[in-house]
Amino acid sequence: MKEFRIVLGVEIGANFLRAVEVEHRDGVFFLSHAAQRTVESLQVDNLVDKISHLVSEEAILSRVASIAIDSTLMERDTIDIDSDLPAQSVSEILKAEVDFHNDFNGKEYRPAYEVIKTHAEGFNEVFYAAIDKQLLDALRNSFTRCGLSIEFIDIDHGCSEVMAHKLGPRSKASIVVTVKANQVEATFLRNGERLAYRRISYTGEAFYFVTKIAQDLETIADENAEQIYVTGPSVDRFLIDLLQKNVDERYELLVPTERLQILPAADGNSEFKSLPHHYSSAIGAALK
Repeated sequence: MKEFRIVLGVEIGANFLRAVEVEHRDGVFFLSHAAQRTVESLQVDNLVDKISHLVSEEAILSRVASIAIDSTLMERDTIDIDSDLPAQSVSEILKAEVDFHNDFNGKEYRPAYEVIKTHAEGFNEVFYAAIDKQLLDALRNSFTRCGLSIEFIDIDHGCSEVMAHKLGPRSKASIVVTVKANQVEATFLRNGERLAYRRISYTGEAFYFVTKIAQDLETIADENAEQIYVTGPSVDRFLIDLLQKNVDERYELLVPTERLQILPAADGNSEFKSLPHHYSSAIGAALK
């Protein structure tokens, strides 16, 4: 059966909303719209106002949305666990970890997690992300009031992983690095599967920390990546050129490739044309 569906991918940050509309046509993807809006708050009424105006002004056809949430709005990390532990015990350990964040921040976090197999004998890692329940409820209510059903909610970095896997060169092993102000996070992927995740807080220039986190992941995975994709709001062409010339030619900016056809309405967006990597997580959300 031929596939045709249209998905609105939306990235939500503390003060911005970035959206793309992607058409799925039998394994070929078409980017029909790309837009950004400033948001004053993440309260329901403000989100409804921004989302509804964006849908109307951009002539969005999709009634289905997938959301990428800025990882700085949630708690996430990895913890080591005994590889023989049953799923129930893993859930209890994770609950205790998230309860700590609840008590410390005075919020109620809702967690999701993934078990990552490691090379360390007897141990696995749990990668978890926990979002504030109030924010989660606000997003669900806002999109419902705008006539949009939510298909997926993920962290922005995880959605960039999806874009790298689905639209990047057909490499078996790759690293995806997201660079923000004072934070670098990265994942080692093999055939789209997460093998390792690390996060580093930093001050100063990002150059050293990007190279360090990529090297750390290759050590953990005991494998060299074929490509190292770099994305995020603190990345520019100068950083990529610096990495390619002084470290490794495998570094490249994570941008849409020939497998994403850019339609005129999206191509007319000046920010998308000049900074396409800013849309990597929104596009990845629409591809999930």
